[in-house]
Amino acid sequence: MINTTIKTTTKALLISSALAITTMASAALPTQWQLDNSHTRVGFSVEHMGFSTVMGHFSDVDGTVQFDLKNPNQTQFNFVVDTDSIDTGWEARDKHLKTDEFFNVEKYPTMSFKSTQVNFINPQQAKVTGDFTLLGQTKPLTLNLTLKKIDNSPLTKEPVVGFRATGNIDRTAYGMDAYSQGITTNVPIQIDGELVEKKSK
Repeated sequence: MINTTIKTTTKALLISSALAITTMASAALPTQWQLDNSHTRVGFSVEHMGFSTVMGHFSDVDGTVQFDLKNPNQTQFNFVVDTDSIDTGWEARDKHLKTDEFFNVEKYPTMSFKSTQVNFINPQQAKVTGDFTLLGQTKPLTLNLTLKKIDNSPLTKEPVVGFRATGNIDRTAYGMDAYSQGITTNVPIQIDGELVEKKSK
């Protein structure tokens, strides 16, 4: 009975959100967006020898998005992450992750993702395929995108797009194979963020 109630409530929320997004599509919204860095987080987690899960994030990420609610499958993403901004909550570990055994931040100060295809399954969810570049190697990566909310901010009165994107990266495919016997090689990632209108410089 409880599971049925939860499923019904979840379905109702999804329908309500989809209707809200569809309604917003008819409004005068911008098509050029940029990440609101103060509300964006690129997170990841790895298993440590089966004993524990270590979580971390990158605090410096920049990105632009071309997104028109009336033509969602024409959406384009372009994200760049500063690898030196890695933060796992322990300075010694962060310092090690910045060496050439892992991110080699001195030689490769950034990693990036640029979309090549976007396929919206419904008004809220999409599969985003693109080119992910890490340690100088570029390979295809697919992310599962969910639009959480599209509305005007009650603070700025300007339009905001809230989103979450998830996926998995095989670090060994990019040459990051250090400690592969004890530390996760298939790394789950989660990007939570907000998009605001891109301002002219």
